[in-house]
Amino acid sequence: MKTPLVFLISVCLFSCSSEQTKPKTSNSEPINRLEIQYAKGFAVNYFEDCKELLVFSADGKDTLHTYYLANEHRKGYLKTPVTKLASLSSVYAAYIDVLDLAGVLVAVDEKDYINAASINAEFNSREIAEVGSLDKLNFENLLMAEPELLYTFGWQGESSVFESKLPNTSFAYSYEYLEEHPLGRAEWLKFFACFFDKESQADSIFNQIKYAYEDLERKTLQGQSRPKVLINMPFNEQWHLPGGLSFSAQLIRDAGAFYPWESNQSKESTPLDFEVVFKQAFDCDFWINAGVFSSYDQVLVTLPDMGLFNAFKNKQVFNNNARTNLNGGNDYWESGSLHVDEVLADLISIFHPDLLPNHTLKYYKPLVNE
Repeated sequence: MKTPLVFLISVCLFSCSSEQTKPKTSNSEPINRLEIQYAKGFAVNYFEDCKELLVFSADGKDTLHTYYLANEHRKGYLKTPVTKLASLSSVYAAYIDVLDLAGVLVAVDEKDYINAASINAEFNSREIAEVGSLDKLNFENLLMAEPELLYTFGWQGESSVFESKLPNTSFAYSYEYLEEHPLGRAEWLKFFACFFDKESQADSIFNQIKYAYEDLERKTLQGQSRPKVLINMPFNEQWHLPGGLSFSAQLIRDAGAFYPWESNQSKESTPLDFEVVFKQAFDCDFWINAGVFSSYDQVLVTLPDMGLFNAFKNKQVFNNNARTNLNGGNDYWESGSLHVDEVLADLISIFHPDLLPNHTLKYYKPLVNE
């Protein structure tokens, strides 16, 4: 799969600008609010005859987007449930799949990178347009597909240029990638579900994931040690390592392991030189997310210095590419973004095999000797 680009957006869909008028609701105060347990980036308010979705900036200080949804055609509102959807990332295929929405999909960015069986079945039975990513949209194909809703990552800069070319399509921008906790990312399923009136189903699915994740996290308290874990591979002589507040660092902590940069108070990745990384992690016990590599020999041919790390010497390197289709679509970035409990189970099984002795790895596999 093509790793999604991380973008930020400053323009909202319906009424983020102070110059726009908020659609009137029948009650000045919401009568109900969907419980959001881990996600920090959105909230949902319910009124007597509509609902309001709020999307917040990364620091929580600003409202980037406000969406108004109703079950009837009303000015300033999007009618739900949406019946024609365009999805511009395979990440959202997991949402579509678990909410049984493959039948409403009319356009995707690229078919080849999607793993979800229900969506691939739709590809085989009817025409679904391929329209590319938001920075290189095929507007002709998208106009012919006539989606009511286009769901994509937050966009950097002025988005009105895209919206003006598709006046009958509402743009929903998702920021789940900014969440610090893996369960926060997974909980954006509820935000997506609001456009289809499937919040109850989404809430039930999320709770199953949450309970399984929290139960697994408790198991790691039984671990006798916290093994040291290195992550990622260097690229162009720079090693991009996630900050201590990132979801990757949180996963490692929750799996009962120690991440050398966990005290770094950032959720962004920091480019570091090899010497810096080696000094802090040469004695790592495990190494995960090994880039494009599947074998130790492949690594040594391209990056011979990697053989200096203990985890490499001891053959304890694991990559998150166990579920990759023939076109390179990696399900770790698709269903793994939602089913974070199963990702956590893999990591616990790797770091503490005695805690999950019967577990079979799903998203991870060890590098092999050729």
